Amino acid sequence: MQPGLLVEGSDGPYLSTLVKRQLEQLVLEYSSQTVLVLDCVVPDHVRTNASPTSVIAAAQELARDCGVVFLHGDEDARAERLKLVDELNEKRLIVGSAGVAVPLVPVLMTESWMLADRKALESVVGKELLTDYPYTRPAAVEGRVAMRRSKEKLTPKQVWTNLMGDDANEILHDRSELLAQRTDLRVLAQLPSYREWCDGVERALRTLGFL
Repeated sequence: MQPGLLVEGSDGPYLSTLVKRQLEQLVLEYSSQTVLVLDCVVPDHVRTNASPTSVIAAAQELARDCGVVFLHGDEDARAERLKLVDELNEKRLIVGSAGVAVPLVPVLMTESWMLADRKALESVVGKELLTDYPYTRPAAVEGRVAMRRSKEKLTPKQVWTNLMGDDANEILHDRSELLAQRTDLRVLAQLPSYREWCDGVERALRTLGFL
């Protein structure tokens, strides 16, 4: 099985790793077949916040070779991504052989998923940076939270910056793939947005006959 992914920003290394792991887990749990999940194809010439025409064209190109094509976006782009996915899947009914499109939209932003598993984070960045980790349960990452030295409730992206300090962007860039490898999928499954995404992935795999 060849998955493909169009991302909104620089989240490709994290999300592509997560996509492959989750596909492998679903196949292992539900499929009666032996299915090899290949590394996710992530084109770098088009982002999902480009023009709808460009995104559709890039997704259709991916869908020629990829059984499942994921369209990533933050929560503020949910309606736009869902519309693109619907258009792609309508076109698929005409073409027949194209891959199935699935939206990949974490609540608020990708950092919400990245922050969910504290143990995985500690193994990647060290316990010292997580002294002020503000979440009492995984699902709490899907909302805004208060932190020390902050008068306002913060988004996951702001929490990430607050925790990681001056190295926040470098850590996000250099260690996101490792974080995706170490994150417990059972922890992510406690997030409503992640479960919703998994439901969409499972439907796509059933459509394609893998499950």
